[in-house]
Amino acid sequence: MFEKFDLDQTLDKNTYDSLIQELRDRIGVLQREFRDKQIPVIIVFEGWRFSGISGTINRLTYALDPRGFRVHPMLQLNEVERAHPMLWRSWVNTPSKGQIAIFDRSWYTDTLIACAEGNKKNLFSPGCIQDIINMEEQLADDGSVIIKFFLHISKKEQKKRLKKFQKEHPEFSENDSRAPKKLRNYDNALPKLEMLIAETDIEKAPWTVVEGTDRRFAIVKVYETIIARMEDALNRRPVLETKSAKKKVRAAEKGPDVQSSILHTIDLKKSLSEEEYNKRLAECEQQVHELQYSVHDKKVPVVILFEGWDAAGKGGAIIRLDRALNPRCSVVEPIAAPTPDEKNHHYLWRFIRRLPMAGDITIFDRTWYGRVLVERVEGFCTEQEWQRAYHEINVMEDYLVRSGAVLIKFWLQIDEETQLARFKERETDPLKKYKITDEDWRNREKWDLYDTAIDAMLEKTSTPIAPWIIVESNDKYYSRIKILDAVIEKIRAGISKHKKKAGKMD
Repeated sequence: MFEKFDLDQTLDKNTYDSLIQELRDRIGVLQREFRDKQIPVIIVFEGWRFSGISGTINRLTYALDPRGFRVHPMLQLNEVERAHPMLWRSWVNTPSKGQIAIFDRSWYTDTLIACAEGNKKNLFSPGCIQDIINMEEQLADDGSVIIKFFLHISKKEQKKRLKKFQKEHPEFSENDSRAPKKLRNYDNALPKLEMLIAETDIEKAPWTVVEGTDRRFAIVKVYETIIARMEDALNRRPVLETKSAKKKVRAAEKGPDVQSSILHTIDLKKSLSEEEYNKRLAECEQQVHELQYSVHDKKVPVVILFEGWDAAGKGGAIIRLDRALNPRCSVVEPIAAPTPDEKNHHYLWRFIRRLPMAGDITIFDRTWYGRVLVERVEGFCTEQEWQRAYHEINVMEDYLVRSGAVLIKFWLQIDEETQLARFKERETDPLKKYKITDEDWRNREKWDLYDTAIDAMLEKTSTPIAPWIIVESNDKYYSRIKILDAVIEKIRAGISKHKKKAGKMD
């Protein structure tokens, strides 16, 4: 692939000087337009060692308002980053709406290093390229403009620059590079780079290979490419906004789009006596407590999701589960309406930031499923957005589990009569009155709409790798024990899976 690029292209100083100021001015104007229109931009720089990435980024920032961009040098992974899935740090550094994120190296370098360190054949692990494509497509679908550059120089030019650099910096060592030795070898890295770029050159996030022998030529090509991509995004935006506006219809204005079936098959009469509950509760708490130490020792992250009807008992179930856990390596994340900063990112961003490190347990009280539930029913997002979310959620959960996480998803189901009784109890009990709001009553009036949305969610996002556990919750004693039993079973299975995987690696 790289052989088709002419690395002898140059640009003389006079021509460069005559072009560069106009290009800088135009990018400055575009940056302000993108800020006003709340469009995020992601600019990725990859390239050979000594291809001029740092210098090119430096020249690019001359044209930008520093209040509207941030450069992310993707250096050695720190302790927190290593304790998360590989793409985690890329996700959390994505820009908010109207901002520009410039990546000095990126998830592509992380992927190359992971594959070089991970196996003797130095091949990409199964699914890793598709994981990148999935992430970029999700960000692009959410409105981000993604511009990717690879700065290309010849092997001869690289050696020449390396010698010059070593002469100017005698303290420099070849081992200073972040990349493993096998990736620092030009011939060894070439086929892997070509494969990675070719397979991730997608319509929503295409690559631009920049001939980097002449630095003035490279800088101008980078400027011109960014301008072209940003102008194209502005030209296409009115069409996209029109389509989006047409589809922004409240679910309340539409009839059900699926025939409810899953929820209506649940036997909500299941129950436990108080005596049996107390006995089982003590046993389960002890087992959960012991399993947490195994999870921490084996560095297995655990993600537990709670969704359910209002007054279904999520809070009580979470409290009983949390009491069995050591708070030093577990946390409960109560999810409320997104903050202004969270609204300015992809809806998954605020959840990805909260994912546990390896060995920790995170319990989510409400989750990313709000996109296909409350946001769908209340019209807080477009139909296109919540329809797209089923696939986006499945992709994210699949990535989490393949990255080693134990993922447990609970839906707490009650009937309308039980909800009404609990609402009335909350209104009359001074200690529970804080739990009931006008919004709860308004949501109850839309029971059928939520019922339809829930059934679609369960049908479309209960996958073999991340299945839903539906909990019969009319009886709180039964509900809590079923949840604890499921947590114990799923964590044991996750630890066993981790041991088998570790054994194969050894």
